[in-house]
This record gives sequence, structure tokens and C-alpha cells, in this order.
Amino acid sequence: MTISEQAIRANEHEAQRLYQRGVAAARGGQRRVAVGLLTRSLRLNPDSEQAWLWLSGVLDEPGQQAFCLEAVLKLNPENQHALRGLRMLEQRGLAPGVVQPAPGLDQPSPASAIDDAERRDSWWVSFRRNRHEMNRARLLLWSFPIALVCVAIVLYQSFVFALEQSLAAQVAAPTLDEVVVEVVEPVANPLPTIEPILEAEPLAVVESLSVGYLNALEPVRESLRVATATYHDETTRLVGGSVGAATANQRLRAAVDDAITAMDALRPPATLQQAHDDYRRGLELQREGLDAVLVFFSSYEVANANRAALRFQESRAYIERAQSSFAAQSQLLAELSALSAQTAR
Repeated sequence: MTISEQAIRANEHEAQRLYQRGVAAARGGQRRVAVGLLTRSLRLNPDSEQAWLWLSGVLDEPGQQAFCLEAVLKLNPENQHALRGLRMLEQRGLAPGVVQPAPGLDQPSPASAIDDAERRDSWWVSFRRNRHEMNRARLLLWSFPIALVCVAIVLYQSFVFALEQSLAAQVAAPTLDEVVVEVVEPVANPLPTIEPILEAEPLAVVESLSVGYLNALEPVRESLRVATATYHDETTRLVGGSVGAATANQRLRAAVDDAITAMDALRPPATLQQAHDDYRRGLELQREGLDAVLVFFSSYEVANANRAALRFQESRAYIERAQSSFAAQSQLLAELSALSAQTAR
């Protein structure tokens, strides 16, 4: 038998497990079971002194007992238990040299002839164990970034969806139809069905201010529509991966920042002041959400994704309320324009 074959059979882990079961059976009085378990253990690892000693204690034939004790002495000539056992067998009348091999076992080689490498774990068992550990390490090494990318994509899609909802009002909102406002002379009896918008200013002045503000606001909203459509196209196709998504966020943030600057230059009439403030606040919340998205791409922390989604949701509420006010004012101006056209000169 070659060294490699002996090493393959020397599965010490399995041998130790069988040895422990054999010892337990011997202590429980199950001698035949103990013989079988200890024999199987020694077949796997014939260099176990304790297994040979326990086997000698559960065998019935003195010759087989002597065989096991001599196997112990070949492994360790100074083993006192084996020496004492052989002296007891000689006292019981066993002639020297009358030894019967234990069933299915061969005595181990002398200790001086055993190579140190054979005392270590089987090279084949170690190879398989190391290969299993390397495969598991590779699996963890590859699965971690894959899982991280999947989580990033899921979180990114969630706050992209929230952002699109917050910007949907801008994309879907009707544009202000061109309203022709005519400055008419005051009449003696104004129509009682139309309530004045401002008590301090004539109706025509209020109409003119409102139309001028809405016409000035329309290019700002149009630029946001174009930026939103571009952002939606780039993030849907995920061009460039996370780098491309971060670049798209930066461009959209710049467009939102320009819109806020443009709104600061406008002077809304009193009837549209609240809508102006709501719309501007919605854009500020969008900008904060986009900033949280950029921080998320640099750290991949879930808290930043949650913060972005929350800011987009709040922004949507402000923008929808402002859009409703703009639409209502546009409709009122159209009705006033139609009435003024029918007024007698």
C-alpha cells in the first residue's frame, strides 16, 4: 500500500467519530458493537493508540488482545497501559509470540518508519476541505457585490418612481393658453356674478398681472418638463450604470436649481402668491431629494434612499397644490377674458 493510499484512508475526522461511538458502546456494556465501531475507526486511522487500547479491552480472545497491545507498542514503545496488559496476559499463560490478528486489521508500521506527513490529516481530505472553503469564499466574494448592486437598483428604482410621481404634475399639467386681456373702461354697473379678485386694484390690473406672471412662469415649467423627460429616459435605460444615473441626477438637479433661481426673479400677484410659494417649495424638496440620491450613490446607505423618497413625496404634494391653483387661475382668466369681449363699449 502506497503512502497516498494510506493517506486517503486516514480520514481522522471520521475515525475520531467512530472511536467516540465505540468508547461509548464499550462503557455501556455493548462489547460486540464496540468491537465493530473501533475496528472501523482503526481501518481509517491505524495510528490511534487509544483506539487499539479500547479494542483490546472489548475483545474476548487473549491472542487478539495481545495483537492490539503490540500495535500500541509499535506506535509508542513507552505506553505503560500496553506494557501492563501484555504482562497480565503472560501471567495468565499466554505464550510469547502466540498472537492472533484482530479481525480485519493490520498492525501499524513501527513508529520510526512512519512519516510525519502520514500523521497529519489526509492530503485528499485536506484538499477537498480547502477546495470547499475556497469555493465558499469565492461564492461570498461574488455574491456580496451582486447583492449590493441588486439592493442599490431596487432602492434606486423606488426613489426614481417617487421622483417621477413628484414631477408628473409638471409634465401632465396643461399649459396656459394665450389670454388676450383688454383694458376696458369702468362701467357704471359691474356684473354682480363676478367677485373682484382684489378690492384695492381694478380687475383689469389683476388680470394683467396674473397673465404676465403665468406667461413668465411657463418657460420655467417647460425647461423642467424637458429635463424630467431626459432624466426619465436615461434612468429607465440605466445608461452607464450607477455612474450614468448619478450624472443624470446632477443634470436634473442643475435644471431644478435654475428653475428656483428663475422663480426668485418673478413677482407674483397676491392671488398667486401662495401657489408661487408652494411651487418653489416643491422644487426645493426635489433638490434635497436629488442631493440625497447623489449621497446614496457614494455610500449606498439605505437611510439616504429613504430620505430621497420622502423628499420626493413631499415635493409632489406641494407641486400638485400649486398646479391646481395655476389651473384654476388660468380658467378664471379665460372666463374673464370672454366676458370682457362681450361687454358693451
